Amino acid sequence: MANIVSDTQWHGNPRPITSYVTTVYDTSVASPYYADGRNVPVHETYNTPVPLADLVPKATVLVPGPAPLVEVQIDGLWPDFSGVDINITRTNGVNGDYIDTLFHTGETVGPVFTAEALAAIINEEDDLTATSDGQKIIISALAPVTSLTIVTFAAV
Repeated sequence: MANIVSDTQWHGNPRPITSYVTTVYDTSVASPYYADGRNVPVHETYNTPVPLADLVPKATVLVPGPAPLVEVQIDGLWPDFSGVDINITRTNGVNGDYIDTLFHTGETVGPVFTAEALAAIINEEDDLTATSDGQKIIISALAPVTSLTIVTFAAV
């Protein structure tokens, strides 16, 4: 897995937006500029609304329910073929529990992209709607579902 090289707190102007930019060492590749074939580092940069202190993919349930709105926060870096074990109980729903473990990015991505991608996957359900706000995913119930309960929402 990657190692953090630098971590910078940036304050956007003129709006009071705080952004954390983290540069991560990912791998080394053979340089096309050196005849001796030496390796050069490959760095990736991630921009997040909270510090990227831990690189391990993690999903933290903030509001588990039962409630009409439930929330999850996504943290860490999500490598290709990461998985999320999701089990959400729908009260009064006709489709039963929502269960999913699919997540494929094609590359290592940060928590903001992961939250957006997972919200898009959940939005494919008829009686659920999900939005992402930075690293948070807010899932809400649509009629006939009256409440949701997050049983499992974890990286696998």
